[in-house]
This record gives sequence, structure tokens and C-alpha cells, in this order.
Amino acid sequence: MATTIESAAGGEGQLDASVSRGARPVLPTSLLLASAAVSISFGAMFGLLADLQRSLKFSSLWLGVITSCAFAAGFVVQMGLARFADRGYGRVMLRAGIGLCIGSCVLIAAAHSLLPLLLGRIALGIGEGLFLPAARRVVIVRNPDAVGAALGRLGAAQTAGFLLGPPFAAYVAASTALWVPFAVIAVALALVTPFVFRFDVPAAANLQRSPVLRRLIAIPGVRIGIWIGVGLTVSIGVYDSLWAKFLKDLGASTKFVGVSLTLFGLPIVLFSGFAGRLADRIGPARIGAVALGASMPFIFGYGVLKSYVLIAVFAFGHSSFDAVVVPASQSQVARSVDDDLVAAGQGLLEGIGLLAAAISALIAAPIYDHFGARVLWSALSVAVGICGLGAYRAHRRLTKPETRSRLSVPLDIAAGDQAAGFVGRFEKRIADHDATIASDHGNETWR
Repeated sequence: MATTIESAAGGEGQLDASVSRGARPVLPTSLLLASAAVSISFGAMFGLLADLQRSLKFSSLWLGVITSCAFAAGFVVQMGLARFADRGYGRVMLRAGIGLCIGSCVLIAAAHSLLPLLLGRIALGIGEGLFLPAARRVVIVRNPDAVGAALGRLGAAQTAGFLLGPPFAAYVAASTALWVPFAVIAVALALVTPFVFRFDVPAAANLQRSPVLRRLIAIPGVRIGIWIGVGLTVSIGVYDSLWAKFLKDLGASTKFVGVSLTLFGLPIVLFSGFAGRLADRIGPARIGAVALGASMPFIFGYGVLKSYVLIAVFAFGHSSFDAVVVPASQSQVARSVDDDLVAAGQGLLEGIGLLAAAISALIAAPIYDHFGARVLWSALSVAVGICGLGAYRAHRRLTKPETRSRLSVPLDIAAGDQAAGFVGRFEKRIADHDATIASDHGNETWR
């Protein structure tokens, strides 16, 4: 992994040979189990959000606020702390992430008003924001010749956990009470904790103290990955805040909402590994952009169909392309950066994705309430198409012969001054903090 034009463009030539020799991803089972366990809590919240709204009696506007606040919390954590997984703090991040997820489930289970529910959902977003970059670093550095396939398997484990959450929570809540599923999930997370405590996250061998976000944003391949990732997460924000309510307004039961989520996520579980290998062979930028374009008719169809059964069938088709987008975006970023930016790159991708999801979640409910389902899903389809077109055009520009000639030197921070002012100010505060740590603890801190 390097920040040359070849890797920024997708690194197809380098990885094709490895994959053709039969490279297979190697992932620790304990990491897959922990990732699935963290995702179960998100699935439960997703499936029961409409029921919690009725039980706690808050307006539909708060559906978007709850989801947006959680995404915003994850954004701050991913952008500010993901880099520390590259610097030897990955084990601490894994432990803290699991701990926060346990606490959030307890808080949600005990909620008797809107505020504890909101705080619990925010804590859940922070916990995932700590856990995920460290987990992805482990996967990427252990599988340099099969990055897409390895990330695809990790994504499949996360999706499997997310899928288990809604039907489990729906059936348990229907048989007992709304708080019981979250209490059980907290216990399940506690059982996974010993595996996480024994896990080691390797640090980067060589670390640069230059502003991390500026370096990342300056890399064209990273920007392509962000286009692809935002095309997925802008949809997730709408689903997370409105999917359950949308189906229930059409007459679906809580149990069917859980079934629909299973149909939606099943292709990601089944096909993500294959999709990741496909991204390794063809190139993540190309296949990611095509998959976003192919998902547009399915998203538009949600607003046209009136049968929640047919919508669930459409969700299965839509998710088949999302199974490609997930590893494509992550692999595109991973293949474009140096070793000391692996977790930071994934954090930037996830952070910007969470910001996009927070915005879409916040505005989805008002659009749905005032203009209806057709306008909402049509607008989302257009937004996804714009992201796919942005990724495609950026990749085409990057692979032009004149661009290759101009950018054949390392890209590290040469274009850093083009970064947004917000990023510059944010990075200055982080750099000052890093300098303070270095002066207190010496060079050993960074090894």
C-alpha cells in the first residue's frame, strides 16, 4: 500500500497477480464474533425504533434526531480517534468500544423517556466508532494481497450480526417487553468481551507526524472511496430512521419488519466475500461506481410500490448491489494509503459516511411526512446516482495518461493545502495534542 498514482487509482495491477495465485483472506474468528456482537445491538435498535416511539410517545421528527445524533457522535470519534489504532492503541479501542456498547444497551433497556434512549443511541455510535477502525486495521494489515476479500468477510460478519438483531429483538419484545432484548444483548456482548481483551492490534512500523486528515484528503484514491462510501451511507441514514415506520404505514407488522431486514441484509452476508474478491480483480473504483448506479431503480421502486411484501423483495435485489459497494469503498481507501494511515483512512471513510447518514436521517422524516414516500425515495435514488457518477468521473480523471504522468510521484501531503478549512483547524488541534504526548513520553509512544 502506497500513495502513488497506481495505488490511488485502485492498484489493480498489483493485486491482480496476488489474487490470481489464489490469495485467501485470513481473519481471526474472535474478531468476527466480536464484530457480529457489536452489530446485533444496532439491528435491535433499528427493528424496534418505531415501537419505542409509540411506547415513549415522541414525534416522528425525533426519529431522525435520534439517528442523526448517533451518526454525528460516530463521526467525531472516527475522524478524531481512528488514527490511534495505527499508533498502538488498537487494543484499548477494541475494549472501550465493546464496553460502551454494553453500557448503551443497558441504558436503552432502562429508558422510560426520550433522553435516556437518545443518550444510549449516542453511546452506541461512539462504541462502534472506537471498535471499527481498530478491527479493520487488523484485517487490512494481515491481508495485504486480498484486502477486498478480507474486508468483505468482516462486513459479512457485521451484517450477519445486524440481521440477527431485528428478528431476535422483535420476537423477544413481542413475548416479553421492549427492554428485554437490549438486556439480553448486553449480556451477549459481555460474553464476547474476554475474546476482545486477549486480542492484539499491530501498530504501524513508521509513523509520520504530519496532519493525518490533510494527507488523506490529498490522495485522489481516498476521495474516490469516499464517493462510493457516501453513496451507501446516505441511504443508510434514511433506512435507519424510517424503514420500520415506512413499512408499518403500509400495514406491515413488527415481525415482518424484522423479516424485511433479513431479506435486505442476506445478500451482504452471502456475497460480500465474493464481491470483495471481485473488487480485488476488477478494481474497487470501477465496480463500486457501477453497483451504485445499478441500485438506483430499486430505491426508486420503494416509493412506487404499495405492497410491503414486494418492497421487501426489492430490498433483496437492492442489497445485492450494496454487497459490492461495502467492500469496494473500504478496499479503495485501504489500497490508496500507507501503513501508518490504514485505520485513519478507514476512520475518515466511516466518519464522512456517518456525517452523510446523519444529514439524510435528519431530513428524511420531514420529507416523508410532508411530501410522501415517492418524493423521499426518488430523491434518495438521485443522491445515490450522483455519488456513483462522482466516483466514476474521479476514477476516469485519475487514470488518464496525462494525470498519471503528473502524479507519478508520492502524493503524501503535496496537495494538503487544498483541504477544507475545517479539516485544517481540526488537524491543528490533533497535531498539537500529538506533540504534547510525544514530548511527555518520548519516541517510544509512537512505536
